[in-house]
Parts: sequence; structure tokens; C-alpha cells
Amino acid sequence: MTRPEFITLFNVEVDKASSDALIDFGLDICERLLPKYASFSKNHSWGDVEVLKNSIDFCKRSKGFDQNNFEIQNYLDKVEPNIPDMDDFGDFDGSYALNASCAVYELLEYLCDGDVSHIFNISTYMTDTIDFELSEADPNLTDEELENHKDIIIEWTYQLGLLANTIEN
Repeated sequence: MTRPEFITLFNVEVDKASSDALIDFGLDICERLLPKYASFSKNHSWGDVEVLKNSIDFCKRSKGFDQNNFEIQNYLDKVEPNIPDMDDFGDFDGSYALNASCAVYELLEYLCDGDVSHIFNISTYMTDTIDFELSEADPNLTDEELENHKDIIIEWTYQLGLLANTIEN
């Protein structure tokens, strides 16, 4: 599967998915990225993991309900200062934490405005994290090797399956 093929299939699945299914999709990725943020926070003594956890829990509770944008904004305001600046944390840990915190932020934004571009961004944060991990493990991998790496394709397949399964359930 190539990236353009993934994007086409992803868009088809997103178009068929309910709002709750898209929230579940985002939650899955946010929860898988959270340990990266926790590791960064511990290693750099920076950031508040509990803010991200609480925001994820809020998103879980929000499924099936219209949320008050004021309440969502409150969570967005708490997450934003916990997003690391790459000028301060330019290492791989910082990149992982950036992706994890931005995924949570995007999920909150999706709750606020229902724009599915946030779901695509969450997907990208996950695949970028895998890309960074692969680059960290082998700095000699080319962009083409990274894009066609089995770990990226496994993630794309997982994401498509997650969307398809949430539609069926």
C-alpha cells in the first residue's frame, strides 16, 4: 500500500464513519501515543501527563453527547501549554511528545467543530511517530524506504481496520 492509496481508503472509511466511531479512532491513537509523552515528561521533567490523561478521559465521556464548547475550550487551554516546543526539545523524545499532545489537542478540536481533518491529522501523528522511531533506529533509511516500511504499512492497515470495525459495531 502506498501513501496515496492509504489516504484514498482512509477518506472512504472516514466518510462512512459515525462521529462516535471517529472519536474511538482518535482515542485509540491518543492512548497508544500517551506513553511516549509520559516517557518524554519523565526524561525532561517537563509537561503534565495528567492533563493529557484527563483530556482523553473527557473525550471518552463525550461520545454520544453534544459537548459544551466552553468545556472543550477549557481542556484545549490546559493541553496547549503542555505541547513541547521543538526549539526547546529537538530530540526524538520531543517529537514523540509533540505528536502525542497534538493528537489529544486535535481530538478535542474534533469534538468542538466536527471537522474530520482533525481525524486525518491524528492518523498522521501516529504514522509520523513510527517514521521517527524507524529513523532513530536506522538513520540511513531513505524517505522511500520509510514510506514503504512494513511497520508503516502495518499501522495504515490497522487504522483502516479500526475504522471499518467501528463502523460495523
